[in-house]
Amino acid sequence: MRCLLSVTSLSLLLAAVLPAQNRGMTTEQTRAMIAVTEMGHSSIGPDSQSLKFEQADDPTIAAHAVARHEPLRAARKAAEKADRVAQKKQHDEAIAEYREAVAVDPLYFEAWNNLALELEAAGKTDEAEQMFRRLTQSNPEHVLAFTNLAALLSGQKRYADAEAVARQAMKLHSYSFKANLVLGGVLISEGKWSDEAKTKLEYALVRYPAAKALLEKWPEKRD
Repeated sequence: MRCLLSVTSLSLLLAAVLPAQNRGMTTEQTRAMIAVTEMGHSSIGPDSQSLKFEQADDPTIAAHAVARHEPLRAARKAAEKADRVAQKKQHDEAIAEYREAVAVDPLYFEAWNNLALELEAAGKTDEAEQMFRRLTQSNPEHVLAFTNLAALLSGQKRYADAEAVARQAMKLHSYSFKANLVLGGVLISEGKWSDEAKTKLEYALVRYPAAKALLEKWPEKRD
């Protein structure tokens, strides 16, 4: 079962964050911050908790409960195989298996989400973006579709677009730790070391060391 993106060490993150005031983070720094978090792949195995609430959301406040969907057996089998090969960075094979999973079961959100991530990893970012956007429309109860789309856009330095998506996530999932983290991180990527960004990161630090790392590097003065 895979539920994480590749984990970047916190020490790497600390080295990457720019301490200078009114400066944003580079694409690599933004994605390093996001990689530290547990917000990427949906759990595929039978013990998945994502059907109850998204990992890293506040489980005590579930404004948008995720409806349970039991994937068809053949779809789960294909997704589990995709999960295994994806861990080996065999992205094309993973893509093929995830496509098989969603062809068998079009309502299998976790497989769609992971398929989009594998497309992104394989450099097929246009298709990945389109897929994430469709997921935000068809499955708005899942915060992952929004945070993963915002991460993709941020990685392309499309910070205004990333901010818009992160704000959509916040509108629907205001108590999501990862939505708060992503919006705070995107604002910093735009050079907006603002009170809003600080508030979002302060909320997210309950769950994410990356938020604490950014807050510790907060400039004392801003122009």
